[in-house]
Amino acid sequence: MPLLNVEEYPVVKVKGRKVKRRDVIYKGKEAMDFLEKIGKEYGMVYVIDVDGYRRNSPNLEMYKRLSANIWIDSLPRNVEDVMDLIIYGFENISIWNMGEEPLKEIKDMCDMKNIHIFIGADERKNAINIVKKYGFHGVITEGEEIKNDVETWKIYTGDWVIRRLR
Repeated sequence: MPLLNVEEYPVVKVKGRKVKRRDVIYKGKEAMDFLEKIGKEYGMVYVIDVDGYRRNSPNLEMYKRLSANIWIDSLPRNVEDVMDLIIYGFENISIWNMGEEPLKEIKDMCDMKNIHIFIGADERKNAINIVKKYGFHGVITEGEEIKNDVETWKIYTGDWVIRRLR
């Protein structure tokens, strides 16, 4: 599903099939029900998959059972990781600090009309250049905004939301 014309989505963290939002941790069926509920309420949920970040083992089987739209941030490390996310049905994917060569390969392999890839990097100017060069959907950041002309989203960890800046 394409991004809705919305300015913000809720952020959750998933670790060991548990879902955390603010100071509340949901487990088991309660976690699944919570993701479904906020997914329906907001149209999409931005999921930071901690297991993906730490162990390169995102909770893909868990998401497969959801009907809620998930924007996945699991720190894919290579082309195969991104392809796994696409095969699992994710249409909104964040990619952080990946080299330009694998990003070019991802662009060549993906139909960008149906897949929205957002590039995040420690050096945001580089991320902006890559988005423009390869036609990715936009930039994602956790830091200060850099003036640019591409779609930009910022994760506000304290507020547990991701907001569109541009």
